[in-house]
Amino acid sequence: YGFILIEDAAHAVEAWYKGKKVGCLGDGAAFSFYVTKNLVTGEGGMVTTERDEWAELIRILSLHGMSRGAWKRYSSSGYSHYQILHPGFKYNMMDLQAAMGIHQLAKLELHYRRREEIWKAYDHAFQDLPVQLPPPPEEGTVHARHLYTPLLQLERLRIDRDGVLEELKRRGIGTGVHFISLHLQPFYQKTLGYKELDFPNAFEVSRRTLSLPLSAKLKDDEVERVIRAFREVLLTNAKD
Repeated sequence: YGFILIEDAAHAVEAWYKGKKVGCLGDGAAFSFYVTKNLVTGEGGMVTTERDEWAELIRILSLHGMSRGAWKRYSSSGYSHYQILHPGFKYNMMDLQAAMGIHQLAKLELHYRRREEIWKAYDHAFQDLPVQLPPPPEEGTVHARHLYTPLLQLERLRIDRDGVLEELKRRGIGTGVHFISLHLQPFYQKTLGYKELDFPNAFEVSRRTLSLPLSAKLKDDEVERVIRAFREVLLTNAKD
């Protein structure tokens, strides 16, 4: 159809799909290196593309639309003039952030293996609970193991998702909700008039999902603490 495909690969630094690295499947891809991601530079990210003309344009747009940055303007060869070629942005990454990212790259596989260990420990410990566990990766794929997001089987519980979050908080367990359906956000409801049940599947996932701790820095005893707390909350509040 002639479509241009841009991958949102924010969470997918380690992911593969059918023998290809995620980020190589379309015309371009965007990765995030924010502090909560698997590869961290504090802020910032990376755009990948095999189109040379796109790569050059992105470099220009990332620094005010200028034809050359300071490193090129004030090099050992002497000063050279720059031009404003496009209305650009202040999206360039600092050298300090890039240096941090280079060292993070060296630890990427180590951190991935640790998160996979924690993931498998959760899967094993939660099999008998009123939750739907994350599905296993399809054959020929590698899951990035970025977020562990079970879906609560609310029909088997006496409390809702937010009640589970509150009970975990009381036990000192940090959690998150990463996937709130867009049609539930005030902007889209106000602008486009969306109602809760306009997208029933998205609504159902949105009210059941939660994210459990999955940092590669978690120690074994901390993982066990998460497991004990989650089991206690769900079993205590399970319907007879």
